[in-house]
Amino acid sequence: MDIGWKIVSAGAGIVSGIIANKVVDVVWKGIAGRTRPEADDLSEPLRDALVFGIVSSAVGAVVSELVVRRAAKWYGFESVARRPAPAAG
Repeated sequence: MDIGWKIVSAGAGIVSGIIANKVVDVVWKGIAGRTRPEADDLSEPLRDALVFGIVSSAVGAVVSELVVRRAAKWYGFESVARRPAPAAG
């Protein structure tokens, strides 16, 4: 268990969440021409809420993958990835 990598990957997750939120705001504003729907606003059309969910999930997944890969490269991922998996049982 590499504690250093756990800390770095947790930080990468936090950073990717922050970046993804900012990117989603910009993308949604570009697509819909208005601010993102609020979670507690039930007057929002269901179609808009579903499209927003899809867009935000896709952007979040892409940003997360890019940030974690960049963090792994910075950390020296080969040393983390090549460790043998613990034996089952």
